[in-house]
Amino acid sequence: MTDFKKDVILTGIPRGGTTLSAALLDNLKNAVCLSEPRWQSPWFKNFKDVNKVTEFVMNDYKNIRNKIRDNKPIKDIRNKDGTPLTNYYSERRKGRRFNVRKHGAFTFEIENENFLLAMKHNEHYTGILPQLLETGVFSIIAIVRHPVPTILSWKSLNLYISNGRMPYAEPFWKELREITCSSDKSLLTFVKIYDLFCQRYLSFSNEIHLLKYEKIIKNPQVFEELTGLTYKNKVELSSRNQSKNYNFALAEDIKNLITIHAPNALKLYQMDDESIS
Repeated sequence: MTDFKKDVILTGIPRGGTTLSAALLDNLKNAVCLSEPRWQSPWFKNFKDVNKVTEFVMNDYKNIRNKIRDNKPIKDIRNKDGTPLTNYYSERRKGRRFNVRKHGAFTFEIENENFLLAMKHNEHYTGILPQLLETGVFSIIAIVRHPVPTILSWKSLNLYISNGRMPYAEPFWKELREITCSSDKSLLTFVKIYDLFCQRYLSFSNEIHLLKYEKIIKNPQVFEELTGLTYKNKVELSSRNQSKNYNFALAEDIKNLITIHAPNALKLYQMDDESIS
């Protein structure tokens, strides 16, 4: 691959560690990572021309880069003090998990105009990944996580993906649309969605930076190594793959379905208990 570019697409499997990865990228010196810029979402719902949507994203990087240089406020999902969130959802309380995302307007300090600018979206950017690659202007990072905790995370929340839908990617990704628009919402549907994401990332493995959540936890310096930048603050991480929020009674069924129906997932992960750590 060519040298790491200063405009970075961060994507990955939903609930796979992209929010944590965005926080790590944002912690690099002379770097800013925006988390799911909400103004982009209407483009993915309102326009059917994938090339037009790709152009909007590409131009948005220029626009946001200029705003940051001019010290203009930008809406983002962050803590009140401007630090990035590492997880959008609270621990389970009274049988529920709560969305802790808060949007606010923030300005960002940069060391110079040659700063790294990353933006994170999961289904949005993965849905148009081939077209983003064709532009040649981005470095693209895709994050994957073991299928068992990933699917259990989907099932622990009330998101589009929790109901087997991905409306921001479906218009541009025929194979995904065929799965998500089916009336079948069994565990097999979630396994098929997971495997399709793996297939897409593996098909472009020579053109993107494919990172595993589990390896990021063990070696958070991977983003320093990738970008050539250093962290502003010390980083210590712990895995959430054994989260008490997940219904592990479903784990064996997920493993069995992955083994039978998800060949691409098996290229990345084993299904033994030790691999879920």
